[in-house]
Amino acid sequence: MKRRSFLSLAVLTVYILVFGAQAVFASAGPDSRGVYRPTIYINGDKQTLTAAIPPSGSTLVPFRAFFSALKMDAQFDNQTKTVTAKNNDTTVTLTAGKKIATLNGKEVQLLQGPELVDDGLMYVNLRFIAEAFGGKVQFDKTNLTIQIDFQNK
Repeated sequence: MKRRSFLSLAVLTVYILVFGAQAVFASAGPDSRGVYRPTIYINGDKQTLTAAIPPSGSTLVPFRAFFSALKMDAQFDNQTKTVTAKNNDTTVTLTAGKKIATLNGKEVQLLQGPELVDDGLMYVNLRFIAEAFGGKVQFDKTNLTIQIDFQNK
């Protein structure tokens, strides 16, 4: 009897581990367009940012919401489709559709350029912006989370 209970418990445990893990991975999987939606933390605080990781692999975020979360002001020029953000030490300029940004007046090649999306929002590269302004970015692929830490903020 003990052996049968132990065997049943072992089978149940394996079942939960296998199918429970699949449920976790399924919830963290891509949407129908192959886009992942990570959770973002800035200095340990969970953000309500809508982030997207398209098949290119770069994390994109809506520029206004992201700069707001970083407590920075960013200006958008609708004619040139360019975003400019500044703080005391750093100026970043990004233009929709271009894989070249400027960081303190110097051109920087981007893996993924900013994009204007159907909803009228401009999405920008999270890692480039966070690191340009002194943040350290860590991506946890298993849990689909991004941690951004700023030492002096």
